[in-house]
Amino acid sequence: MSKILEATRRAAGAAEPVDFSFRLATMEGVSLFPKPTPRQRVEVEQLANSLLSLHTGSAGQVVTFASTVSGEGASFVSYNVARHLSFMLDRKVAWVDGNFRSPQPRLEGQGISFRSLLFNPASFSEIKAQGNLVLIPNGDEPCKPADLLTSGAYVALLEHFQRTFYLTIIDAPPVLDSVEICHLAAPTLGLVLVVESRRLKHEIIQHGMDIAASHKVRVLGTVLNRRRHDIPDAIYKRL
Repeated sequence: MSKILEATRRAAGAAEPVDFSFRLATMEGVSLFPKPTPRQRVEVEQLANSLLSLHTGSAGQVVTFASTVSGEGASFVSYNVARHLSFMLDRKVAWVDGNFRSPQPRLEGQGISFRSLLFNPASFSEIKAQGNLVLIPNGDEPCKPADLLTSGAYVALLEHFQRTFYLTIIDAPPVLDSVEICHLAAPTLGLVLVVESRRLKHEIIQHGMDIAASHKVRVLGTVLNRRRHDIPDAIYKRL
């Protein structure tokens, strides 16, 4: 376990698990995606460490994840970071499906939805937490996302998240495919942009980052997903 995670666990008063890696790899619960490979778990931990280094004060943090275009793996990455931290730290972590255009079908009917919470932030108490990882579906209520996210209800909901969860991750739609992404990300700590290796030209990725910046979104950094190694693992380990 990394030094950052060790220090955070001690500060949280969490007990050290007996066989941590095995328990994380075999963790039960709602699984939206295939379990990450050992290499992916290492990369998830590195990203989790980076997020922990940004955590200041006693209030919880809210971070947005998105890709430039659809299919780059932002949901897979953000979900596994949330899952990893909820288990590693033994703290409450929320993963929110903020993709109004393509909600996660496996979460349908799994408790109160993001849309319902936006319509009525006072219904926050209806969130049912089973374990440390709380998954909040997007919902199917008819709505105009931009209106909901700019009405003031969204900021009120973020405050609820900060008081309740150590970390809240909002899985947002792609930057170039929606107008909601900037409304989702601007009031949060910032945006983590997930980029699929060798898929898009640098200019397209930069255009997405420029769009986010023009809406006063703080870009925390980029994550390279589905990285392909062209030389043997043994050589990479020596680098």
